[in-house]
Amino acid sequence: MHLSYLISLFFSLPVHSLFVLVPLYLYPDTSASAWSNVTAAIAANPKVQWQIIVNPNSGPGTYPPDANYIAGLSKINSYRNAITLGYVATNYGQVPYSTLTSQIDIYAKWATYAQANISVGGIFFDEVNNTAASAVYTYYQKASGYAYAKVPSAVTPVVFNPGASAPAKLFDYCDTMVQYENSLQLYKDSTTINTFQPGFNGETAIIVYNTPSTTDVQSRVHTMAQQGIQAVYFGVDCCYHVFSGQLLASVASAVLAG
Repeated sequence: MHLSYLISLFFSLPVHSLFVLVPLYLYPDTSASAWSNVTAAIAANPKVQWQIIVNPNSGPGTYPPDANYIAGLSKINSYRNAITLGYVATNYGQVPYSTLTSQIDIYAKWATYAQANISVGGIFFDEVNNTAASAVYTYYQKASGYAYAKVPSAVTPVVFNPGASAPAKLFDYCDTMVQYENSLQLYKDSTTINTFQPGFNGETAIIVYNTPSTTDVQSRVHTMAQQGIQAVYFGVDCCYHVFSGQLLASVASAVLAG
């Protein structure tokens, strides 16, 4: 496991152990203007650790990414309290291993771009199969092992997203497991957390969407912190098209409060 070293190697400023995991799948638009609320939240909260998932084309697309992605990636990478993760879909283990490695290779190549720092620090594997089966374990062990070996960063965080409880063995191959990705309406605080694989809250992320502006985010995050959850995100919509500056600020404040 690599994440125990992440804070000391990546971030020179004090940060909280609970971090914000942002699915920034939105196209950055001209000069990364569509990402401005996210970058503003990162800048305004230097003691909060942010991991930002970028997804140019259900994966990295071609090399190099376009000018708007270059602007956005370099902006995020300018902050010491933020790290970018490249999105890779696995279709629950159905994507050929060769496709996964070719996508990881492209993300790794971003570090060679000379005109700006657009490198990713880690990989986010989406649509992870959470079946307890040896073939599943082998598939994700190989995938994460390739990511750790190829992404050129001092420490490479790997995140798995089954969006639900995962078998204990699967945690051996990642640093963070998204054990909840669903709406606020279905999220029941400790009741939901108690459905997770026991003993792994410290490696668990919770992603909540369809969050109304009236939500008491601080109390929800406080419960997560008390239960030892590792990462959190509250979003406005289910498809991550909207990034509310107010909601991002509320999440950051709640993470700081613990």
